[in-house]
Amino acid sequence: MEWAIETLNTGLGQALIIAVFTAIAGRLLTARGKLIWSVSHQHQYQMPNLGGDGRFPVLTQQIWFQNSGRASIEDLEIVLNYPPQHFEIWSPRQYTTSNLSDGRLVISIPNLSGHEVFTLSMIDTIRELPYVLNVRWKHGMGKTIQMIPQRVWPPILLWCLAFLMLIGATAVLYAALRGIIWFTAL
Repeated sequence: MEWAIETLNTGLGQALIIAVFTAIAGRLLTARGKLIWSVSHQHQYQMPNLGGDGRFPVLTQQIWFQNSGRASIEDLEIVLNYPPQHFEIWSPRQYTTSNLSDGRLVISIPNLSGHEVFTLSMIDTIRELPYVLNVRWKHGMGKTIQMIPQRVWPPILLWCLAFLMLIGATAVLYAALRGIIWFTAL
């Protein structure tokens, strides 16, 4: 243990500590894009025929996409296993569609800014809605997350919770530093 403390007290040891902390800070503070997506809802309705007896199915689905990072995402591609009867992207943005040789639909979006969100809404009255096979962008893959409705809490409650978390983090840091001081004093 003394060897480690003596090494950390040398110029080389201190330079290594500074280099490690700089690398960690650079990794944590560098702006990066992060693509997440989820199915926000899917419904199936049995609609009555207007001209006669019987019903027909109407299937709807909304898929939510977000860049949860701070840097822009470029060349976003969404691959569906086949084209739906109708789809719409909201908020309005430039996109292109193409079909792969096996009939799969590729929706290409040029970019998505940091923290920007859009939805892909689909409707079909003939067959099941297509599955999302792949979501990718220039530097990686999109991550599927689970989405549920959530209560929106009053801002004052959120501020109180953040304050309590700050106090807790400060207490943990203080206890860790006191432990280090106690341990090195032995």
